[in-house]
Amino acid sequence: MNYPKRLIEVDLPIKRISAHARREKGIRHGHISTLHIWWARRPLAACRAVILASLWPDPADPACPVDFLNAARQAMQAWTTHEQQILLSPESRRRFDGARKNPALFDDPVELRGALLDFIADFSNWDNSRDSTYLATSRGLTQVAHESLGGVPGTRPLVLDPFAGGGSLPLEALRVGADAFASDLNPIPVLLNKVVLEYIPKFGQRLADEANKWGTWLKQEATKKCAEFYPADPDGAKPIAYLWARTIQCEGPGCGAVIPLMNQTLISRRRGVGVKLIVKDRSIAVDVRTALPVSEFGPGTVRNGKVTCPVCQFMLVAAKKRGYLARKDGGEWLSGGVDIKRGRRRPLEV
Repeated sequence: MNYPKRLIEVDLPIKRISAHARREKGIRHGHISTLHIWWARRPLAACRAVILASLWPDPADPACPVDFLNAARQAMQAWTTHEQQILLSPESRRRFDGARKNPALFDDPVELRGALLDFIADFSNWDNSRDSTYLATSRGLTQVAHESLGGVPGTRPLVLDPFAGGGSLPLEALRVGADAFASDLNPIPVLLNKVVLEYIPKFGQRLADEANKWGTWLKQEATKKCAEFYPADPDGAKPIAYLWARTIQCEGPGCGAVIPLMNQTLISRRRGVGVKLIVKDRSIAVDVRTALPVSEFGPGTVRNGKVTCPVCQFMLVAAKKRGYLARKDGGEWLSGGVDIKRGRRRPLEV
């Protein structure tokens, strides 16, 4: 059997998929990223598009199975109705509107390929990821592609991900109608994937209730044990974190100030939160300020490995800094606490 090229080998609407992937970063409700944090998470939009384009053959390839051609033509023609077109993006709607006016348009394999790519681009939109019409179309074509390319009837294609990480690829494989086999050398992503791919589908709300129950218990116990380290303000606000830095002593003539090692003073550019270094009587005080322009926060004390003293401007080279830290192990410099109440910051003493 001559195997045809897959869609991903021919074309992919990368610009449109990328736009949906960028937007997805700001989505929280219902997204897998709200269940657990993973530092190298692949966008679901891109994973969904890549999997479909890898499973579906190219209709314009001479070796494309006739069963898939017929199924794809029928599926795309169903999207030419007015009810279906309102679910499409403006970029895709032009092609499908043309097919509505000329039903023979999708008899052209190149036009049919374009329709499939338009569908993939629109399905990568988070708003369409749980739409029953998109799901039915993608799963139906995935099954036809699998069986027409030699898959055992009644089985589903298998997507393998040996380095699954946060689980984006296996999750999207299940969404589009494939089975998934995921593994990882790190036991943490293995557990995360079991939760997402096995436990949630199996236990549903019961799992959510148990997670809330024990999460609440764990928070209460941790609050009791750590309360002495997070004293409340007079108004009842409690810090949830402290900012700190290692310190070294200035070797400038007659100075001796304790210098906090900070490569920057800005904490949040978007919210205008940062640390203000206040020099007074050869000592360095600190205040955590909020809602200020970014320009209000000066540079840090460390740049290219060199340390500049805010008091006397004496510069310690990198070797001096490393030697000091090796001898005295530096220090801990408390710069500010983050309050629970209103998310505000309060200054702390050095």
